[in-house]
Amino acid sequence: IINKEINMADKILDSLRDWKCDVEGALERFLDDEELYLQCLNIFSTDENFVKLKEYIDSASYQDAFDSAHTLKGVAGNLGLTPLYMAIIDIVEPLRAKDYSNLGSLYDEIDKQYQIYLSCLK
Repeated sequence: IINKEINMADKILDSLRDWKCDVEGALERFLDDEELYLQCLNIFSTDENFVKLKEYIDSASYQDAFDSAHTLKGVAGNLGLTPLYMAIIDIVEPLRAKDYSNLGSLYDEIDKQYQIYLSCLK
């Protein structure tokens, strides 16, 4: 069982690296605690802010959308999920500037990157 868990952890980390994530930088922030890092990756995969962000955009609750996106940005950055982080930055800044003209397509890119992230965890 332990070998299987190690292989799964390696597979996840390799998938994240292939997706151009900063796994090494994230592991440094996690003091090289790979198990804790993997736990946090799994917890983040169910973060309700992903769903809430879409709901807030759809209902024009833009301050709430900004708050959710800003939270996601911080966690994605700390986890080294660079492609997801960059997609989230692309929506945080217009929300901060109160430019709501292109939020749908910006959210679609976040969702696309989020789906890739989820596939890396399998």
